[in-house]
Amino acid sequence: MDHDERRRSITAAAWRLIAARGIDAANMRDIATEAGYTNGALSHYFAGKDEILRTSYEHISEATDRRVAEALGDATGLDALRILCREVMPINEEKLLEARIAASLWPRAMYDEQMAATNRRTMDNWREQMAVFLEQAREEGTVGDIDVSIVVEQLLNMMMGMQILGVLTPGETSAARQLEMLEQFVAAL
Repeated sequence: MDHDERRRSITAAAWRLIAARGIDAANMRDIATEAGYTNGALSHYFAGKDEILRTSYEHISEATDRRVAEALGDATGLDALRILCREVMPINEEKLLEARIAASLWPRAMYDEQMAATNRRTMDNWREQMAVFLEQAREEGTVGDIDVSIVVEQLLNMMMGMQILGVLTPGETSAARQLEMLEQFVAAL
């Protein structure tokens, strides 16, 4: 196993701990145990817990962006917009796991400049993609005369809210309910 693989393995262990027991459970000793390493061995791959958490946060964004890119194919307009949203929304176990981890790390991202920068890049990327898809939809005649920047912010806020509520109140914010909200929102455009 090479250096990068070991870093990914340690990051995955941190993900599992955060998702199962919260960010406080992600101490170096427990991360090492979960990853199958000694506590001291982690220092060969990460400078400390903060670096592991930053890497975990980056990996969540990268995983979502990879899924979006793979799922998009040749989709444009509202079809592409729906795909992007569904890849962010916690509508299956994988995405719910990522939402749990992201929600656990958001408080740190408010004060950690590197995590804040990761968050800004991700949000800016999603905003840009949504704007392109909405402009395509306007050109295709599938939306009315909308203020694209406002619609993008509404949609982004709705998806972030779904991540929080999908984790905290999964019964009320079920996958079916999330998909229904998305479809009603898009239909109103």
